Amino acid sequence: MTFPLGPFPVSERLRYRLPSPNDAAFYRKLMSEPDYVRFIADHGIRTEADAAAYIKAKTLARFAKQGVGLWLVELKDAGTPVGVCGLVIRKELSYPDLGFAFLGEYRGRGYGREAGQAVLDFASSELKLRTLCAITHPDNARSANLLTKLGFEADGQRHLDEIGSISDYYVWKLRYVDAGLS
Repeated sequence: MTFPLGPFPVSERLRYRLPSPNDAAFYRKLMSEPDYVRFIADHGIRTEADAAAYIKAKTLARFAKQGVGLWLVELKDAGTPVGVCGLVIRKELSYPDLGFAFLGEYRGRGYGREAGQAVLDFASSELKLRTLCAITHPDNARSANLLTKLGFEADGQRHLDEIGSISDYYVWKLRYVDAGLS
């Protein structure tokens, strides 16, 4: 597999990079958190070996096939992984999907908003995307609030076979597109 070597999103406090199997302990911790399992999915990640296999088979495979995926997000100053954020291409959605998840101990510090904005900026400037979407579990008010702060607008619900449930659906458009200046 070949992977994009850059550029990646940039922001003040966070660094974005491709994950590797060496990040298995972080992925096991993140994907085992109750909120992750409840609001995103239970991928059956119980061990570091499970996480390493997931990173190779899912996360890195998406980057290799589509050129985008969920970057590992870490603190610039300490190199500590705090979450994932990026774009997911889903067959059932018309636009790339902004996805994110952060460890509970790092929520409420503005990292989600900073990471989300960095990915939006990257998507528009580097990838030349004008429209993105996002999906959330209907009970995930925290993620819905973050999407609204990032400029997404609610657009009903969608049932996605890929995830096997109904999600709230949001759309983000570059502001000048709405103003007819495209």
